Amino acid sequence: MYSFRNEDLPENRELRRALLCIWGVGPRKSFYIVAKLGFSDPFFISNLNAYYFSLLSFLLHGMVLGALRLKRVVSLNIKKLIDTGAYRGHRHALFLPVRGQRTRTNANTIKRARGKALKLGR
Repeated sequence: MYSFRNEDLPENRELRRALLCIWGVGPRKSFYIVAKLGFSDPFFISNLNAYYFSLLSFLLHGMVLGALRLKRVVSLNIKKLIDTGAYRGHRHALFLPVRGQRTRTNANTIKRARGKALKLGR
């Protein structure tokens, strides 16, 4: 079992898909890493040896922020949106969908969660 920063990579998946399990690695970054290592497309993690895993972890350490740092960056960006008074920041502050989703018939779960949070705050 291979792991990177306390996140286990599933052995039965293709390398590109397994890298998506790491927080901060998306499809583009995983495709770039696999291409940089020179693997063919259907390459499974179970076929990795120690040398290639050390190269993979070296690339990941250079390209991926830690999960805690990444979460801090995301929360600071949201706080900046709220402080500047942007529309997206206002939606974040009200716990409503931010990216244009419909709220008249959808988003009932998040609206219920917001109501419970407001009741607990009183």
